[in-house]
Amino acid sequence: QIVGPRVWRVIFAFPSLCLAYSWITYFIAHAHDGITFYDLSGNDLAHTVAFCVNYISFFFLYPSVFNLKEVAAVEPPTLHLWETGIIRITRHPQFVGQSLWS
Repeated sequence: QIVGPRVWRVIFAFPSLCLAYSWITYFIAHAHDGITFYDLSGNDLAHTVAFCVNYISFFFLYPSVFNLKEVAAVEPPTLHLWETGIIRITRHPQFVGQSLWS
């Protein structure tokens, strides 16, 4: 091996963070461009439904998040296998959570 697992995580994280910053900045700058297909900002039911779906999506996204100390290369990376909780409902909680979040 040329580089170890910690160094590889740092090498991988740097361009990922740079791309994430640029994409989020672009999205915020152009969030209101284009054609408006619908406007539900005054609809209380739409706000409540959106809040509830986002709340539920957290339970799918949370277990699929890495340990932040591993991402920062403070701790050595380990394999995580969850056999309880949301993993018993779906094998791909991040996919389900982001689908709900979208």
